[in-house]
Amino acid sequence: MKLKLMISNQNKEVLFQGNPVNLPIRYDAIKKKSVELFDDEEPCIIHQSYAIQKIVDGFLKQFKGVEVNEMKFSDLNVDCGFIEIENILDMYLTIKR
Repeated sequence: MKLKLMISNQNKEVLFQGNPVNLPIRYDAIKKKSVELFDDEEPCIIHQSYAIQKIVDGFLKQFKGVEVNEMKFSDLNVDCGFIEIENILDMYLTIKR
């Protein structure tokens, strides 16, 4: 089953919609995960892709079996600092299964 994420602001403007692995992820989060996984501070595209997948998997694991329909990030009690969207805690998340 493919998941789709949507991130919107309080005005209902969509900032991101699509496959979770296509989320805008901060490079420092990718690099940190790459160091953790491969001891690689300058990750190649393969290590970057794998690190992104692991970051996204960890994020989505927190929602397994839970419907998330337009919940504010600040109310989720999950780590979302890896997402490269300004003021992410003020944004809303919707997960479609």
